[in-house]
Amino acid sequence: MASAPVSAVLKQFPFPVSCALFSFEAASLRSSGQLLRTWGDQDKVYPWMSVTKLVTSRTILGAVENGVLDLERPLAQLPGVSEPHPVSVADLLAHRAGLDHEKREFTRAPHSRRVYSNSGYEILGELLSERSGVPFATWVAEMVFSPLGIKRELRGSPAWGMYGSLRELLAFAFEAACPRYLSPGLFSAWSGSDGMQLPGVVPGYGFYRDNAWGLGCEVHAGKDPHWTLPGSSAQTYGHFGQSGSFLWIDPASRLGAVFLGQESFSALHKQLWPKLNRALREVAKTA
Repeated sequence: MASAPVSAVLKQFPFPVSCALFSFEAASLRSSGQLLRTWGDQDKVYPWMSVTKLVTSRTILGAVENGVLDLERPLAQLPGVSEPHPVSVADLLAHRAGLDHEKREFTRAPHSRRVYSNSGYEILGELLSERSGVPFATWVAEMVFSPLGIKRELRGSPAWGMYGSLRELLAFAFEAACPRYLSPGLFSAWSGSDGMQLPGVVPGYGFYRDNAWGLGCEVHAGKDPHWTLPGSSAQTYGHFGQSGSFLWIDPASRLGAVFLGQESFSALHKQLWPKLNRALREVAKTA
């Protein structure tokens, strides 16, 4: 069976994992994802960790679309940050503000380097709550989860706090491939590179001269090594998490995959994910 190599790779993880492969026609209102195959328990709840940032960024862009936040206007003051810098919501979404990974302080000048920042995403959650008077978790539920039939809520950090099942991540992944609830322009900004060609580090993978990112999604852009499908297009986008989770979508091949696991990201994931993604591609050829 074509799926046997996938099962063989998954068995090398000495802890529970779940995985799915899907295809889609095109990123348009008339298309939708098609599930090709799943492996593992679809309903077991796992930590998503930084895959949460995809949900948070879609929530923020939904608030932009509804006129609650401005995408490009420089913010006079960031919550909890003493040093003023002219950064925007877009800068925070794309990790180009120069904020530290965890601390609410600037380690680089804005637009000089891609500094992957959990603190930036936590600030975004606070900004939306302050501007609207509505808790950020409520925004997530109403803007993203409820339309997708996901009956869960964000109970932790907007940067890494989400828990959910493979079935729930798949529901979000279909929307991430074929957007129904975000305008085409904002979707392109979310899933495509901002074009700034900023250097930076992808945690767990190292330094890239062009650490391409959109307003939420990491963009492959020829990075090597990388956690996405080896040989995938430069337009491939998504996110991985330090819980050993990933969601990637390749617009060129019109394939996507999600993975969730019980243990944190490690050298084992770096070793097995390329093999897993190659095996998933072979399954797609016979689907």
